[in-house]
Parts: sequence; structure tokens; C-alpha cells
Amino acid sequence: MDRLLTALRAPLFIGLGVAAVYLLQTLPFVAFGRLSTLVVQPVIMLTCAAAVICLRRPVLAVMIATISAGVVTVVARDLHIDLPTVAGPLTPAESVAFLVIIMAVVFRGDAVVAIIEVGLLGASATFALLYRDAYPLYSTTLRLNFALGVAVVGVAVMVAIYLRAQAGMRRRAMTAAVTDAQRAERVELARELHDVVAHHVTGMVVQAQAALAVAENDPLAAHRLLPGIANSGTDALAAMRRLVGTLRESEPLYTATTDLNSDVQAAVDRAAQAGVPVRLRIDLPDAVPQEVGRSVLRLVQESLTNVYKHANEPTDVTVELTRTVAGLRLLVRDDGKGGRLVPVGGSGGYGLVGMRERVELLGGLFSAGEVDGGWQVLAELPLESATKGGGAR
Repeated sequence: MDRLLTALRAPLFIGLGVAAVYLLQTLPFVAFGRLSTLVVQPVIMLTCAAAVICLRRPVLAVMIATISAGVVTVVARDLHIDLPTVAGPLTPAESVAFLVIIMAVVFRGDAVVAIIEVGLLGASATFALLYRDAYPLYSTTLRLNFALGVAVVGVAVMVAIYLRAQAGMRRRAMTAAVTDAQRAERVELARELHDVVAHHVTGMVVQAQAALAVAENDPLAAHRLLPGIANSGTDALAAMRRLVGTLRESEPLYTATTDLNSDVQAAVDRAAQAGVPVRLRIDLPDAVPQEVGRSVLRLVQESLTNVYKHANEPTDVTVELTRTVAGLRLLVRDDGKGGRLVPVGGSGGYGLVGMRERVELLGGLFSAGEVDGGWQVLAELPLESATKGGGAR
């Protein structure tokens, strides 16, 4: 339907249609020797040309059609030329051209401007009705022709209003879709910024705090923490560059590799360098869809980040990533002493929201909360829906 409406609004299509009507009204008179009508045919052709340009130059089209119809009326009356008419006082070509112009100005123009332009065309048609034919002013035929012309114009206006409303609905739907896509992209960038950059920066803060705590009593221990701080800083800078590259549309947003086992192991190793006692148990299937692997890695990173930001003196942190009948099961649990610590610099409060969004977008289940004084994150992600394209992105 949209393609049909687009084709109908094409100048070439309009030109071909009006030209066909023009030829159909002209050729019979030429064939039967009624050459007197050829005197006004060039002027009628101007009206047809106005219909072709009406979509791009509506004001000019209205002026040309109005003046041309008036000239044809005067010439036909003075020379007593009998012109063919249909659905009113105008010739078939003029009638089609007028209807096209009326629909164009109603469809494209401002309401007040459209009323003025349709009024000018209506005045020209009324002038033709009164002077082209020698009907008495109050005759039944004249009234019927006037009523028929008004009805045809009314139908054309209603069709144009309907098409305008449909076009407006499509524009609003497209605008809403673009807005939703932009909002989703902003949320995705915010989630990535929180999951990746905050993960590395938090590791730097924790290690720096540990170094400050032991610096006076054990300077060598503080020195041993410096490589971890430097590595976390380097990773944070790399993550920021990737995010900037994403905004420039030069690099992909995600940085996870295709080896989920190695990615999770690397995240656990970084947490261990920051002083988190992590035990990893991993049992993955042979093939993990890319979107699931990315989400699992982010869940592990965010969960470990929350451990060394919020956990109260944990001595053991368990990360279990195992296969289930339908997918993967991730469990991250610490044995903190109860209560959640407020980290230096505060907390944005979007970590759990982001994790839940990732899991739900993949059709999985997510839960998080205190368990025996510690904190537990549990997520179950299906593999089948992601493999079939039912994933988040």
C-alpha cells in the first residue's frame, strides 16, 4: 500500500495519467474534423502541466491552473467553441488536473493556505460553469452541474485528508521507532560503561586502598599491588577507547572474545589480583551463542565488582558457570558477614538493573539477594532461543 501511494505521488505517474486523459479528449475531435477545439488545447495543456508540478510548486500550479481555465472559458465563449465536459463545467483533462492539484495542496500544504488555493480553483471552475455553457442562471441543469462538481471536489478533499492522516501516522511511527532505537542505544552504552569501565576502575580503587592500608607496615606488599593497579588502569583506558570508537561507528561495542572460558577466567584472575578470594568452577557446552557469552561475561564482571565494592569482609567467593538441560546457569556467591558496604565514591545503583535487563532480554531468569549474610547472584540463560535468533540484539 505504501509503495502504491508513493507511486501515485510521483510526478512521472501524474504526468502520464493527465497526458492520457488529454489525448483521449483531443484525438476524437481531430479525427472527426472538429478542429476549432484545437485553439484552446495549448492552454488546456498548461493546466495539465500545472498538475505535474503541483507537488513541488503548489502555489505556482494553482495560479497556472486558475488562469488557464479562465482563459479557456473566455476564448470558448467568444468563439462559441463546444468543449467536452465531464463531472462539471471543465474538460476531462482540466477536471483531472484540478482534482490532482486540489489533492496535492490539501495533502502537502498548511490548512489555511490549502483553503485559499482550493477556493481559487473552485472560483475558476464556477466561472467556467457560468460562462462556458449558455444555461440560464437558475436552471436545473446548472444546479445539478454545480452540485456534481462540489461533490467531486469534496471526495477529492476527503481522500487527500485521509492520505495526509496516514502519512502523518507513518511519520510519527517512524519518529517513535528512531527515538526508541536511540534510547536503547543510550541504555546499551550506559550499561557497557557501567559493566566494563566501572569494573576496572573499582579494581583500581580497591587495590589502591589496600596498598594504602599496608604501606606503612609492609611497603613491599604495597609495591606488589602496583602492577594490578596499572593493569586495571590500562584495561579501563582500553575500554574507554572502545566505547569512543563505538560512538564514532568504527568499532563494535562488545569486547568479549569467542572463548567464553578464557574470558571468564581472565575476569576471575583480575578479581583475585584485587584481593578477592575467588574459586571458579566452570563447565560449558561446546558452543555458546555470542550474545549469551557476552552477557555471561558481563554478569561475572559485575558480580565480582559488587563483591569487592559491597561485600563485608568476604573470605570466599564462588563463581559457578555450568550447563543445564536448556542452557547455562551462573552462580556468584560470597560469604560476607552481612550488611552491604558503601564504596568510596558511592554507588550508581544500576548494576543489578543492568544484569536483570541482560538476562531478561535473552529470555532467562535472574535473582539476587542476601543469603546467610553474604550475597548471591543467580542467572539462568537459555541457549536454544539465542541460537534461533531470539536474543536481545
